Amino acid sequence: MTGHAVQVSGPARLSFTLINLDAMSLRRNGIAALAVQRPGLTVRVRPSRDGEFRVLGAEPETSADLSAALATLEKLWDGPPVTVTLTRALPQHSGFGSKTVTLLAVGRAYAAVCGHEAALPALSEALGRGRTSGASTGLSEFGGFLVDGGHRNPADFADAPATYLRPSRFAQPVPVPKPVVKLPFPPWSILVLLTNGRHLGGTEELAWFQRVTPIPEEEARRTAQLVFMGLAPAVAESDYDAFCDAVNEITFVSHFKREQIAFQGVAVEDVLAAGRAAPAIDAIALSVTGPACFAFTRTPDAARDWAESLKRRGLVRDFWFTNADNRGLTLDHVA
Repeated sequence: MTGHAVQVSGPARLSFTLINLDAMSLRRNGIAALAVQRPGLTVRVRPSRDGEFRVLGAEPETSADLSAALATLEKLWDGPPVTVTLTRALPQHSGFGSKTVTLLAVGRAYAAVCGHEAALPALSEALGRGRTSGASTGLSEFGGFLVDGGHRNPADFADAPATYLRPSRFAQPVPVPKPVVKLPFPPWSILVLLTNGRHLGGTEELAWFQRVTPIPEEEARRTAQLVFMGLAPAVAESDYDAFCDAVNEITFVSHFKREQIAFQGVAVEDVLAAGRAAPAIDAIALSVTGPACFAFTRTPDAARDWAESLKRRGLVRDFWFTNADNRGLTLDHVA
């Protein structure tokens, strides 16, 4: 056990789409996602001098989640009380994978304080994450672009798909899905847009999820084709045009993404329509149910002007450029 603080930094997650959400496939869920440098996360974990657990710099929901996670890990590793400080936090319920990434970053730091090396899939499972998507876990471990294969469906799945098609918080305990595609992402410019859309979480997310799933079987197959024969080979070949074609097809045609956009309504629909029409924007997407959108461009200066125009019109609250993070979580011992 070290008396020094441990600092863990890591990327945000952007999600292109969940894949198999029908009632007939052999597997459910699966996701295509990307790690980006900004917004990022930085946490520090230091042994407490007064024997108390504390969480500083976090929103109330995140603070409660971290306190519960630390109680679990304290028992698992017989660890000491610590003070956790979020010096850079991810926005909640915005499409950045904030809950899982934050729990994993703090868990990895606490493991180091306890003298352990925590495997992220096992840590994610211990903390009840990865029951729908393995994206935040896999991207925290590897960075870059990944596709996971979701979970194998049990024999009774088709009889009661709503029992299994659930957000991670409400899903049954299952191992974290492993990446079946894991690639470094090219140095393409990524424009992140914070729209004025709605935040979705908790029981509202469960109710919404069960209202829109299962999706038609043919739509799940089409989404799988767009991911495995569109996004993934384009990333592997650094084929920017093919990648953008696949992103736009997912955004404007694929069934489940259209449901996610419909939940957001005009606050996001107008931003996506503006991106589709803008010469400076080559592709645009909504990360999970948002409200964050992200776009790709060959002309960052022109894209910046376009984003500024959206901000002046009140269509976005903020925007920034970033690049992919091809490393995942990083750990340092600090004084």
